[in-house]
Parts: sequence; C-alpha cells; structure tokens
Amino acid sequence: MTAMKKGAYDAAAIPAAEVQAALELILASSVFVNAPRMRRLLRFLGEKAIFGAAQDASEYFIGIEVFDRDPSAYNAGKDPVVRVQVGRLREKLKMYYATLGAGSDIEILIPTGSYRPVIQRKSVAEIDSTQCGMLALHPFKCISHRQDAVHFTQGLNEELMHQLFKAFGKIIVTHSFFISGDTDHESWILKDISSAGVKHLLEGSVQIDEERLRASIRLVDISAGCIAWTEQFDRRVFFAISHHEELASSICRALKRFFCHQ
Repeated sequence: MTAMKKGAYDAAAIPAAEVQAALELILASSVFVNAPRMRRLLRFLGEKAIFGAAQDASEYFIGIEVFDRDPSAYNAGKDPVVRVQVGRLREKLKMYYATLGAGSDIEILIPTGSYRPVIQRKSVAEIDSTQCGMLALHPFKCISHRQDAVHFTQGLNEELMHQLFKAFGKIIVTHSFFISGDTDHESWILKDISSAGVKHLLEGSVQIDEERLRASIRLVDISAGCIAWTEQFDRRVFFAISHHEELASSICRALKRFFCHQ
C-alpha cells in the first residue's frame, strides 16, 4: 500500500510503511511528546491518509472521533474546536520541520483550508541544504541609548531574518525557540538546544555614536562552545530602510563565505 499524496492515491507515492515510520518519529519527538491532544489529532489524520480513508477526515468526524464530541449534539459550525486545534497542529508541524525534523526526507503537512494531510518526499537539494547545519538567529541587541538606534536595530533584525531565509532557507531557526521575555544576556538560552539540532548561533549587537554605526557579529559553534567566526560592519549613520537592506545583505554574504570555506 502507498501513502496518499495531496489527497489522492498515486502508484509512485511513498510506501505506507515509510510514512508510518515518519509519523511515529514525529509523535515521539519533544515537540509532540507532551501534547496529548496534538498527538491524538496528528495520529488520526496521518493514519487516515496512510490507509486511504482521508474522506473520513471531515470536521464533523474529527470532532467526534478525536475530541469526543457527542454525535447527537455536536454542531461543527458552532463549535470551533477542530478548526482551532488543526491550526495549532499546523504550527507544531512547522516547528518540528524547522528543528528536529529538518533533515527528514518525508514531510507530513496539513495545508491551510484542509484537514487532509499532504505527504511528500523532500527533494535531494532540500535535504542536502540541511546538512550544513541548523543556524539559529538571536535578535541583535542595541547597546546604545539613543532611541533611533533602538529602532534601527529592530529594523535590522527584521531585514536580517528575511535575508537569511532567502540565503539559507529552512535551516534557519528564528528566536521563537528562545525563552520569551527580556532578550538581554541569559534569556537567549535555547530550549532543548542539543536535541533541536542547532549547530550554530548567530548573535550580535549594534552601537551608534555621532559619526559611525557598528554592527558586531558573532557565530557561535554550539557543540564546541566557542566563537567560530566574528566580524564588524562599520557604516555611516544613516537611518533608512535601504540601510537595513544593505547591512543585512552584507552580513549574509560574509556568512555564506564562511560556510563555503569550512
């Protein structure tokens, strides 16, 4: 038997045994192990797809089978439990494939607007891109007291996240994996950093005086516990979106050169 792909059978689809193994790996991961409702929902949807019964994955049927709603009283239009929980499941799957499952060759996804899983095999290029290691980005901190410096740093963080994703794709882990709250000093500790597969952490700071803006960047090798690369980018003081773009682009190019020469 083969797994259903995009809601339909395909003779060339992934064997069901491989999909079942991928599903069990997700369910046993730290992303799902302490989320029993998410585990139950994912197992239900995944196995319906694997065994060719995805037509049973209607909102009404999910509400009854997964969330124990009373068939005689349940109204899917008035009770949003399925819509809410499937939305949360999509986010958890994104989290899984951004960290622990980054090197997986099979993806199980729930498209927006549907309850039917899409089961697909990653391309070789996607798998190879993960082998250079997960890269975590910690938001740069502003170490100047000027308010315009704070705003500039916030804009740089947003632009850098965008540029890094364009340059490196899915190997980027954003600060969603850092402890929430104050972003200074100890609050940047990664949750389960070793199990998340993160190999490098990019962090830095921005300081501005009357004449010059300096972005100091550090790439930390997580396993070795040391700085693997560092660089300083000096610019004239100029507060504009184009400055964010230029500086973020320069940081990305320097980072790519570093990885190319490893």
